[in-house]
Amino acid sequence: MEDRIFTNIEFTRLNGGTTIDTESVIKETGLTIFINEKHYTTVMISAMMEREFITGYLFGQGLIDSIEELESVNIENNMARVTVKDIHKISKRIRKTDYRIVSGGGLSAFSNGADFPRIHTQTKIGKKMVFTAMNTLFEKAEIYKVTEGTHAAGLFTPEATPICIAEDIGRHNTLDKVIGYALMNNVDCGKTFLVSTGRMASEMVVKICRARIPVAATKTAVTSNGLDIGRKYGLTIIGFVRDTGTRIHTDMEVRIITEPGMKIYTNAERII
Repeated sequence: MEDRIFTNIEFTRLNGGTTIDTESVIKETGLTIFINEKHYTTVMISAMMEREFITGYLFGQGLIDSIEELESVNIENNMARVTVKDIHKISKRIRKTDYRIVSGGGLSAFSNGADFPRIHTQTKIGKKMVFTAMNTLFEKAEIYKVTEGTHAAGLFTPEATPICIAEDIGRHNTLDKVIGYALMNNVDCGKTFLVSTGRMASEMVVKICRARIPVAATKTAVTSNGLDIGRKYGLTIIGFVRDTGTRIHTDMEVRIITEPGMKIYTNAERII
């Protein structure tokens, strides 16, 4: 399994002199997706949780509304053959989809939100639980520990118990994987919250809103479009989650956080 995820390479280290060393590097794997035997797209992912990724990806792109629309998903030799129950419904959605090049550099379906409702939930999250979940995310990110080359996302209960944690070379892919896991396991996303290592740009926020996850927190920044979508559809967006002891790498130094903090940008009433 490790051979599919990362590979060892040789490099020259400069540290006063030169030495030859080896390290593990994350692999990029092309996964080609066919829908009812017709080529749909090829995506670059880390080769783990592929079935969850495909389910979450199709949902996040607006091509399916529930897992019940899938007949089967078969994966072999980096090819995924998806069979849907109503190909005419999917084909119509593909034709009507407006694709844009997004902040991550790839193509993503653009939605103005008209096809999913505003998030309404009684779920509230304690701020300590947000810190706990973010710390757990980094503790469980095993591939990052080896390669320092992955993003991670995690879905948690309000008590910060992990439901699913996923890693991938792409921040969007981690989100697709945890949402796919939730769909495949009938998780009520309205009673969960999400933490991520990735920037909360518009294409990330749309996927979260579509899954009806009420709270999304990141260790890093948010974007203006992401915030606009979060406000419109009732998502609580939290940025710059930094617990005591967090190491922040800057251009010139490594700074250690001495006081925990976070920035709640939208719908702050859910955080207690």
